[in-house]
Amino acid sequence: MSPNILICKSEQELEAQFSDDFIVNIDGKKAMTLRQFYEEAAYLLDIPDFGFTLDELSDSLSDLQWLEENRIVLYFTNTEIFMSKERDPAKIAGVINTLDAVAEDWKWVEEGLNDEKEIIIVFEDSHRIQKILEQESINYKIMDSLNQ
Repeated sequence: MSPNILICKSEQELEAQFSDDFIVNIDGKKAMTLRQFYEEAAYLLDIPDFGFTLDELSDSLSDLQWLEENRIVLYFTNTEIFMSKERDPAKIAGVINTLDAVAEDWKWVEEGLNDEKEIIIVFEDSHRIQKILEQESINYKIMDSLNQ
């Protein structure tokens, strides 16, 4: 099965691949701590009654019934500094593992249901994000290799 996380070299590459989808750009400059990430995600996804915890993030991303779009691309930019000011560096691993798990769960939703969604996680390429993914043993793919 294909990985849930993609690494993108450029915004043009992302737009070429997902131009018809709902792209949510989570800027690492606006999400340098876990709290800032939660605030940015809640705002951009218009998450109702968000409780600013990892469990709430998972629950919200596993629901998404308030969004009309069926395919949601979470595009993380400035990944060298994404959550870089978080006191506990292990929290970024928790966020990325949660994103990976939620994207995987959506692949197993029965086809034809009204709430069928797809979440695609895309990180702007950086040494830091690839290192974290490798340390966490999270499978990922470089986007330019999708067309090969």
